[in-house]
Amino acid sequence: MIEKLKIKAIYDDFVSKVKLNEEQKRILNMMLNRDKIVKMSLEIGVSERTIKYEIKKIKNLYNNYLQMEITKMISLIN
Repeated sequence: MIEKLKIKAIYDDFVSKVKLNEEQKRILNMMLNRDKIVKMSLEIGVSERTIKYEIKKIKNLYNNYLQMEITKMISLIN
């Protein structure tokens, strides 16, 4: 996930199609920078548990985004 989202076109498409709040966008960008959960927690001002929860939500949103894109490609083929 991280390596794919480092590609600007994929990142821009994902962010434009998925509703992320400002905190999630900030966490996503910190994930892409490979920041540690502790650093994210301190910079954003929330608990490590909250960061882990938001990361899990972001990953789920990314998986849903991928499924949606695959479904679109399949529908174009048929």
